[in-house]
Amino acid sequence: MASVLHFFMSPDDERLFFRDLSSLRLELYPEVVPPDWRAPTVDESLIDDLEDSAYYLAAPELGPVQVDKVKRGPNKGKWMVLEVISPVIHYERSMVDPDEGVLRAGRIWAELQVSGDTQKRVQKAPQFERLFKQLSDVITRRARRSKPVGHWILPGAVKLHGEGVELRESGRKGGIVTPYR
Repeated sequence: MASVLHFFMSPDDERLFFRDLSSLRLELYPEVVPPDWRAPTVDESLIDDLEDSAYYLAAPELGPVQVDKVKRGPNKGKWMVLEVISPVIHYERSMVDPDEGVLRAGRIWAELQVSGDTQKRVQKAPQFERLFKQLSDVITRRARRSKPVGHWILPGAVKLHGEGVELRESGRKGGIVTPYR
């Protein structure tokens, strides 16, 4: 079963988030991995190079990242990360939608317990659960709760909201979210 944390992050908040992650020695993988990819270590300087809306944060000390070749579609020949058996956390960025001028929600999620695996053949290490908890704490320790509940809003996003930028859930018809108090 997946563990998920939804949040709103301004670009400044994201820079601070990556600065906090640099001590964890995580590696960054795109959702669709080119065959010649060399995973960089996550740190603050990496922010300027991010172009995609979602990435994988991998913990190389906890095991190798398992990939499989894409056999059909526009990404044929590239690699996809197998998140169920790999020690990766999916990071979907909170980004300003240029068309609508709203800040869309981001999220982190990881498959911590594989559902339907009654024999426990695929298990994540307890260290991986602690890593996900650490990432969650990095986000929630500075954030405010949202109204309606379910999202964490970091200080830069609260400031953007105060300047008139609307906060919306991700998706085509995302609902409006406001900071609580």
